[in-house]
Amino acid sequence: MNIQKLLQKKIKQSFLKNKIPKHFNPIIQCVTNKPNIHYQINGIIQIANILKKNPSELAKNIINMSELNQLCSKITVTYPGFINLTLNVQWIQKKLEKSYTCFRLNISYTNPKTVVIDYSSPNVAKEMHVGHLRSTIIGDATARILEFLGNKVIRANHIGDWGIQFGMLITYLQNKKKINILENMPLKKLEIYYKKAKLKFDKEKNFLQKTKKNVVLLQSGDLHVTKIWKKLVNITIKENQLIYDQLGVSLKKKHILGESFYSKLLPSIINDLLKQKIAVIKKGSVIVFLKELKNKLGDDMGVIIQKSDGAFLYISTDIACLKYRFNDLKADRIIYYVDSRQQQHFQQIEIICRKSGYIANNFKIEHHIFGMMLSNDNKPFKTRSGKNIKLTKLIHESIERAKEIIKQKNPGLLGEKLNKIAHVIGIGSLKYADLSKNRKMNYVFNWDNMLRFEGNTALYIQYAYTRILSIFKKNKISQFNLKNNIILLENQEIKLGIQLLQFEEILYSAAKKGVPHIICSYLYRLSVSFSHFYEKYPIFLENKIHIKYSRLKLSALIAKTIKIGLSLLGIKTVDYM
Repeated sequence: MNIQKLLQKKIKQSFLKNKIPKHFNPIIQCVTNKPNIHYQINGIIQIANILKKNPSELAKNIINMSELNQLCSKITVTYPGFINLTLNVQWIQKKLEKSYTCFRLNISYTNPKTVVIDYSSPNVAKEMHVGHLRSTIIGDATARILEFLGNKVIRANHIGDWGIQFGMLITYLQNKKKINILENMPLKKLEIYYKKAKLKFDKEKNFLQKTKKNVVLLQSGDLHVTKIWKKLVNITIKENQLIYDQLGVSLKKKHILGESFYSKLLPSIINDLLKQKIAVIKKGSVIVFLKELKNKLGDDMGVIIQKSDGAFLYISTDIACLKYRFNDLKADRIIYYVDSRQQQHFQQIEIICRKSGYIANNFKIEHHIFGMMLSNDNKPFKTRSGKNIKLTKLIHESIERAKEIIKQKNPGLLGEKLNKIAHVIGIGSLKYADLSKNRKMNYVFNWDNMLRFEGNTALYIQYAYTRILSIFKKNKISQFNLKNNIILLENQEIKLGIQLLQFEEILYSAAKKGVPHIICSYLYRLSVSFSHFYEKYPIFLENKIHIKYSRLKLSALIAKTIKIGLSLLGIKTVDYM
């Protein structure tokens, strides 16, 4: 149920009946600070001024021609032209009943689209670090939300599994006679070897020549070199999957479509761009000059897509990738979750793909950029020595810190039960600390703020959920089979009911903009509203049975909404703490 959308539709119909031009749309806003007003329609004053009409009179005419009788119990106009709506309590109750009986809260499905979401995308032969966290969990939350609303979501884990770095690493492993023990080599060791290989590549001419030879062998499909390369890729995939599983991220091996997949497409793309005269050869390199972007001198920006030695670049692969997603995967929507520092890189790709006809001119590519994770000194979140913090370490510390907090809260929890709850709380808190922030902004990572029972934290919301469950457990009542009707008597109850029905509009807004933080804010506000309501109206102190069971049903619906909301963020709930 999307109240805002329903009001929008009905008021728009009244606009047309009042001969208000089609390009004007009503502005519907939820009202939270007035007990008897639930929504307000704004924008009438501006429309009246443009049409040279009296705002109050126009507002009254809009009301008179609107079909809001079933939806609203009261509609008023306040000077100079605001329309105030009070929703019909019976209508709210009816919609809540439908939400209670529906496994997905009666949330409507969208007109399904094929959506490709590019997220996580770690490099092969390197451990994942905190720099991968935001893309991974924000992208995954968006994938879950879009899927829940009925879209066909194609998760794309565009791993860095191709290029000269593999020539370096293979050469180093051959020189050190490490190929035979590669099968059981940990990723941590592989990364150390990669760093040593890079040093040799930069300093030793013989090593450089052998590296180039191995790259040629790999690109030409040499069986021996390809076998080594596959082992390197598989070691990385296996260890990364452990991290995804620990984080509760839905990425699997089947979602990997790395740089190597597109390598065979690159020669034909370069030839095509030259043929179309979009690219030119200059000093042996293939370059595209973009008049849409300027370099530091103010000249058209030159983008190299093939070096003079024949090597392709990341941008060449990304052009092929975008073309494939649009033409082969038939994507209606393509979303990239990328660091804000990569914005220009993706602008270049998009411009080249439009010029070449690889994507339609009216097709919108969504670059959902995100800010950095900072430490308390507002510098990038790293170790004291300035190194990237590995995700495995961050995950472990989150779980251990959660364990200590749970032990303080409930000293009786021990063993496997404690470990299980600590894992859910630790991972949930880690993810929520990130997801609850506007993705476009940098944010300061703080352990103490993250693992608190107060404020906008996963722990606060998870605890609110367990409080509701404990009400049912203590009184030996099932939350799933309540037969009574919901009756909303108090203003606080009515506001809670409306808040529950607003979940759909929150989900659609998050799906449209790729901003999971608005779901976090919603779940936090809902949890706070429940807490205030429960303190003011203790359910089992109510003498009237029908009111008591109505409030139980409302509480069950809140718990269900919290559980679904957190699951769409990739966060689990626990039944007790």
